[in-house]
Amino acid sequence: MDYDYLAKIKASISLYTRKKTSNILDGEFGSIYRGRSFDFDDLREYVYGDSVRDIDWKSSSKTGRVLIRRYIADKKHNILFVGDCGRKMKGDTDGGEAKSKIALTTMGTISYLVNNHGDDYALLTSTDQGYDFSFFRSGNVHLENLMLSYEKCLEYEESKPLNEILDYVAENIRRKMIIFIITDMAGEASLDDNLLKKLTVMNDVLIVSIEDAYMMGENLFDLDEKAYENDYIIHNKKLHEIEVADRNSRKKKCQDLYKKYMISSVNVSREGEIVDKIVELFEKHRNVEGK
Repeated sequence: MDYDYLAKIKASISLYTRKKTSNILDGEFGSIYRGRSFDFDDLREYVYGDSVRDIDWKSSSKTGRVLIRRYIADKKHNILFVGDCGRKMKGDTDGGEAKSKIALTTMGTISYLVNNHGDDYALLTSTDQGYDFSFFRSGNVHLENLMLSYEKCLEYEESKPLNEILDYVAENIRRKMIIFIITDMAGEASLDDNLLKKLTVMNDVLIVSIEDAYMMGENLFDLDEKAYENDYIIHNKKLHEIEVADRNSRKKKCQDLYKKYMISSVNVSREGEIVDKIVELFEKHRNVEGK
């Protein structure tokens, strides 16, 4: 990643949220601390992902509920990355580049911006041993650990479908968040009205969709069948036109659904366009109708 270039654009990019300012999700910050602030503010109930070090045992004992000490420094965005993985992410984009590499670079680029903004962020992925969820933290070490975790996840052949992962998020992570979803066409196709309704009740959702390669060209390999496509398919112009029409129809269906729930999205095909696409994504979310 070109960190020098990212540093230059960092000053002009801000995270925006359409939700009203409340509790830990604030649109503007009076102060961002690099470490733990000692300015105690209030208490709130424990939610999945909180550190046990922040539990106020005395207050918890009195109320019968597990309560967390909240500091001024904690009143900032909570960013959740949901990284799609599995066999389908081992394919190529329509730009001829590896989808897994673009997914990892996309996650790392956004993490870099979030980290420098002072926000806490976490990663949720599906592995062959179940869900892998990190705590909400910030810092360069945390960034590197999340990158390594996602890189490892992208090596797995099997993964839960994206809609199941997001349903798990909606049901189990009870905090206001900005959710960045990194997926592909198949992942987008799994998102339905009911799921997005649940997901956007408390959260802002932004999607980076990695474009799949077309079934036309030379030496196309089918990851599901584990075999190369035959010449009739990869050189048939009529089939290609049908594929393009079907792809456009799917995209329109997704965009109509995203508009309904004020979800911002961009499509990425090449590693060299990632930064510009992320800038576009932030600007879209900033200007989305109703914000």
